[in-house]
Amino acid sequence: MLDTSLTIVCLPQGTPADQLATAAATRLAATPLTTLGSAVHFITSTRLHRGSLLQPWKNTAAGGPVRLLDLDAMRTAAQRAYWYRWHVWNQVVAGTRPAQPYWSFLDRHRVDPGKYPVAKAQQHYLAQPRIATMLTYNALPTRLTDLPTSHLEAFQTGSHSFAHYGWLCAVPGTNFVCVDGNHLVATSDQYVTQMAYLAAANHRLSLLHHRDVLVALCTR
Repeated sequence: MLDTSLTIVCLPQGTPADQLATAAATRLAATPLTTLGSAVHFITSTRLHRGSLLQPWKNTAAGGPVRLLDLDAMRTAAQRAYWYRWHVWNQVVAGTRPAQPYWSFLDRHRVDPGKYPVAKAQQHYLAQPRIATMLTYNALPTRLTDLPTSHLEAFQTGSHSFAHYGWLCAVPGTNFVCVDGNHLVATSDQYVTQMAYLAAANHRLSLLHHRDVLVALCTR
């Protein structure tokens, strides 16, 4: 199964609407990523000007000018969803001790792979009661929401911080290609690194002109 991710590509204003996907793929070619096609990601702010949008469907699209994309609605929805998810998580893991993220075990393996093989690192990570509890809940067909173990560090920062984390994650995707072609991506799974990426990507978003264009691509 392909390891895929969501990449947001910024294009300058004036990019023809019928060339958005091609222009985004061309810009992506300067990065190590490969496009698998456009991805419906954005909430749109109007039912008009649909000809300026990429893959418009109801109130969503795979891209278009910033002025036609409702980024505020995306962020608000994500913030609410993450707030709800944190409260579910808090109830599920009640009584368990804070857990260490997987990268901390992997770092120990990298220091001395002979004495601490990766299989042992995985075993010790999964044996933590909080991780085991989350995995058990995620296996339930009646679960209210998924509790990604990749969000462990973010969950453990508290409800308000986790909700803000959702706000920051709503638009940028896993990779962000700026309008100047600069490629932003988190260099590790550490929460501090993820936050640095999200801060940089959202700052770049805030600098865009309302006629600049955003395109979402599924990549690997």
